[in-house]
Amino acid sequence: MAQSKITIIGLENFLQPDHSLFENLVLPEGIDKDTLVSSILLRCSEFEVMYPDPDFLSMAITLWGKKNYWTFNKWAELINKQYDPLYNKDYYEEIQDTHQGAASTSGSTSQSDDYTRTDNLQSSSNITDTHSEKAYNDSSFVQTTQDESHGTGSNTGTQRNAGTTSGTFGDTKNDSYVDGHTYHGYGNIGITSAQELFQKEAEVARFNLYNQISDLFCQEFCIMVY
Repeated sequence: MAQSKITIIGLENFLQPDHSLFENLVLPEGIDKDTLVSSILLRCSEFEVMYPDPDFLSMAITLWGKKNYWTFNKWAELINKQYDPLYNKDYYEEIQDTHQGAASTSGSTSQSDDYTRTDNLQSSSNITDTHSEKAYNDSSFVQTTQDESHGTGSNTGTQRNAGTTSGTFGDTKNDSYVDGHTYHGYGNIGITSAQELFQKEAEVARFNLYNQISDLFCQEFCIMVY
């Protein structure tokens, strides 16, 4: 004898077209809501729901989406991650070298030339001119006149040279700097063959995000007995 049961697709059809069990379900970017809802309805169509009250089930689905939001987001990020499947090494190293150093030279020069020179020149002269004559009948000279001249003079001079040369010099060099560079290592390190990496990538490709979330939904809200 056939036994009737309340299914997800039955409740969803009951609420349509004005409402939906999934109307308050929030999903991360990268997951299409219409595609997921259709996948859930198809995946769970044969199972009876655990909560036959549509309002309660809708609230429970909203909570289910919130508590699994982080997990769904991580799955979406991982399947959209860009990488080379045949590489088993792909990393970046950022290195910063900090150099610190300072050199400083300074000094001063000062030269002073300050002197005074005074010259006092004193001169005196006493000159006496004597005139003598000799009689024609005498061989001796007889002084007839005498002229005297006296001279005194002085020359005073002062020379001053005052000058100062001074200076300060300095040279400060700051050679502190940060040198940064990035190293990118990638490729196959040799412990795994390209064929093995291909097989692992094929396993990843079989991962279907919508089927994964739909299965999780069925486990949460359906009595999985045929």
